[in-house]
Amino acid sequence: MLDLLLTNGIVATPSGGARLDVGIKDGTIVSLRASGHGVPDEATRVIDCAGKLIVPGGIDPHVHTNSVLPTAAESGIKCFGPDRVSEGAVYGGTTTLVDFAHWKPGDELEQSFKRKAAEWDGYSYTDYALHGTFNQPEIPFEVLDQIPDAVANGHGSYKVWMTDTTPTRPKQKTDIGHIWAIMERTAAAGAMLCVHGEDDDIVMYSYKKLQREGKIGLEYMSHAHNSLSEKLSFQRVITLAEHVGAPIYLMHVSAREGIEAIREARGRGQAVYGEILPHYAHFTEEDYRHEHGAIYHTYPSLKSADDRDAMWEALVAGTVSTLATDGVCTDFEVKTRGKTIIDATGGHAGVELRMAVAYTEGVHRRGLDLSRFVDLTSTNAAKILGLYPRKGVIAVGSDADLAVLDTNVRHKVTAADLHEADYTAWEGYEIAARNTMTVLRGKVIVEGGRLTTEPEGRLQEQRLSSDVASRPAC
Repeated sequence: MLDLLLTNGIVATPSGGARLDVGIKDGTIVSLRASGHGVPDEATRVIDCAGKLIVPGGIDPHVHTNSVLPTAAESGIKCFGPDRVSEGAVYGGTTTLVDFAHWKPGDELEQSFKRKAAEWDGYSYTDYALHGTFNQPEIPFEVLDQIPDAVANGHGSYKVWMTDTTPTRPKQKTDIGHIWAIMERTAAAGAMLCVHGEDDDIVMYSYKKLQREGKIGLEYMSHAHNSLSEKLSFQRVITLAEHVGAPIYLMHVSAREGIEAIREARGRGQAVYGEILPHYAHFTEEDYRHEHGAIYHTYPSLKSADDRDAMWEALVAGTVSTLATDGVCTDFEVKTRGKTIIDATGGHAGVELRMAVAYTEGVHRRGLDLSRFVDLTSTNAAKILGLYPRKGVIAVGSDADLAVLDTNVRHKVTAADLHEADYTAWEGYEIAARNTMTVLRGKVIVEGGRLTTEPEGRLQEQRLSSDVASRPAC
C-alpha cells in the first residue's frame, strides 16, 4: 500500500505535462500512472488534485541565512535564519535551499560545513545543501588540498567573490591567482565553482568617482555596479575556466553584457551556467528613485530596461539556467536603514514568491513551456549542484518533493500574506499561480494555507555528474 497518492493533477514530468496519479512510499515516488485508467492504487491517503498543476518542489540555489549584514557589521545585525527563510520557502512551493558555509582562517575546510550545518539542523522546513565559500584574498595550500576530501564527503559546490563589493564592507575578494588555484581543485574533484562576478578595480574606482562628484544617492547604484564591471569580470573568469577546463556557475547575472559572455562561452562548448534573480527580470534602476528604493536592491545593482528585458530573453532561450533569489531576508526597518550607495543593505526577501513570479512572468505572460518553467525553478539547479535526479524531477525513484499549484487564480501580493519578512518588493503584483500544497519527501508539510509539520529538513549530499561538468548540459 502506498503512503500517499496524488490523483488527477497535471504532472510536470521531463517529457511534458500529463494527467497522472503520483504514488509515494517511504518518501520516494514509486509510481506514475495515467489518471482514470485501471484500478486505482491503494494508499493511506489519497488527495484529488484535479485542476491543479503538480511540479517538482522548487530549488533555490542561492540564499543567505544567519549572516551579519556587511553594511551593519558594526551593530552585528544578521539576516534571518533557516527557520524563517525555509518557512517562507515551503509556503511558496520551494523544498530545497542552498546556503553558504564560510571557511575562516584557521579552520579545516570540513569545520566550516559542520558549523553551518548545525545552524540548519533541526531548524529547517526544507531540505538544504551548502556551498563551500572562500572570502579571503589568499587561501592556504593546505586548505586548497582539502577540497577533494570535502567533495568526496558530498560538498560539491564552492563560491568565490571577484570584488569586495563596496569600499566600506568587510573584505571578501579572492585574488584571481587563488581563484585559479581553487578552480583547479574543484575541477579535478568534480565540483562546481560559483562566482560573484564584478571587476573590483572598476567598482572601487566608480565609488571614488561618484563620491567625489557627490553622487551617492541610491539612484546612482547602477553607476557603481555597472555593466562594464560585469562584462570584464565574466570574460576574465570564463577565460580562466576555459584554460583549466572547469565548470563554473555565474551567480546573479544582471546585465546584457553578462548574458552575452555566457552565450559565447556556451557556444564554444564550455560548461558555463548562469543564474538570474526575478527582480533583475522585472525591476530597473529607476526603481531606486522610489521613496524606499532600497527594497529592490541586491548586489550587483538593478540596471536599465534593456538589461531587464534581456533577462527574460535569456531565460526563455536557455542561455541562462536557473532562477534564484540571493535571498537575504530581513524586516523592512533593517532593509531600508541604508540610504546611499555606501550603506545600502543588499539582498531582499523573495524566496516565498519565486515560484509564483516565475510562472506568472514565464508561462502566463510569455508562453514559456512548462518543462522550461520546471528547469528554471528546480531541475537545472539540481543538475548544476549535483542533487539530480534525487531532487528536481518527478520520476520514479526521485524524492517525493512536490508543489501543487493553482494556476486558475489571480491574486495580488501583499506582505501580510507572506511569512519571511514584514515587507515585499512585490507588493500589489498580480500572480497567476499560487501554491496550495507542499510535499517534502512524501510528507504533506503545507496544506490549506497552513504549515503542518515541525522542521524536518535534511542536509543533502551533492554529486555533480560528469556530463554537467564537461559541457553546457542544461
